[in-house]
Amino acid sequence: MSWTNYHSHYKYCDGVDEIDSHVQKALELGIKSFGFTSHSPVHFENKWSMDSKDLPTYLKEVDHAKTKYAGQIEIYKSLEIDYFPEKTGIIKAFRKDLKLDYTLGSIHFIDAFEDGKPWEIDGPQLVFEKGLQEIYGNDIQKVLRRYFEITVHMLEHDCPNILGHMDKIKMQNHNKFFFDEEATWYKDYLSQTLEVAAQAGTIVEVNTRGLYKKRASETYPGKFGLQRLKELKVPICLNSDSHHPKEIIGEYENTVLLLKELGFRELMVLKDNVWIARPFDQSGINW
Repeated sequence: MSWTNYHSHYKYCDGVDEIDSHVQKALELGIKSFGFTSHSPVHFENKWSMDSKDLPTYLKEVDHAKTKYAGQIEIYKSLEIDYFPEKTGIIKAFRKDLKLDYTLGSIHFIDAFEDGKPWEIDGPQLVFEKGLQEIYGNDIQKVLRRYFEITVHMLEHDCPNILGHMDKIKMQNHNKFFFDEEATWYKDYLSQTLEVAAQAGTIVEVNTRGLYKKRASETYPGKFGLQRLKELKVPICLNSDSHHPKEIIGEYENTVLLLKELGFRELMVLKDNVWIARPFDQSGINW
């Protein structure tokens, strides 16, 4: 029995430490399969995406780790790729051109300010409030509709292997109330997006980062989203979105209890480069 994690970051984006530190901690935890997903380079400057000049070194280091730790742990090379509707095709292009083992697609930006700077929706609260006011005239429902529209566009036009933290925008509710997560309109947006995910055949990650970083009271997605995933028979994987070796299986134990309570019996894992469903319990995945 062991865990997996297919969403992790280290020093080349907003993560910390060397790749060996992450792998050594994964080995200590008995992890059998581990994926590196540094934030992909984007077409503008920000504080956490990988610089394009570091991309070749990042890929080389992951490949080196694959060889170095062969027989001890399966290491996979990927990126967390930011999706922009006007740049459809970038996810497929990254996978093909960089020979990635899988892709993880996420939405961190919605539209842009008047100066053309993309609006980050899961960053500091002041930035979120600025975009809400200046771009959307304080219409939070319109923001959420656009957020899920972009997610759906990605699923329909440039689908990744894994859909990353699909409702992470709700993290803004943690310190200040912006919208009611129990509202019918919000649940409808979320449910409709998951229906598209089911049709697209992607894996939806259950992301625990909001819990262990104290930025959310639930996983991404939360209980309602998980219930819909179960009803729709969408495959899931458990990811911590770690940025430090100590976070690799953050909040797995409590999350697994919820997943079992909701009726989930299998998690998707990468084994010998193939995605397969494996049973799990509180002690780990039956490898």
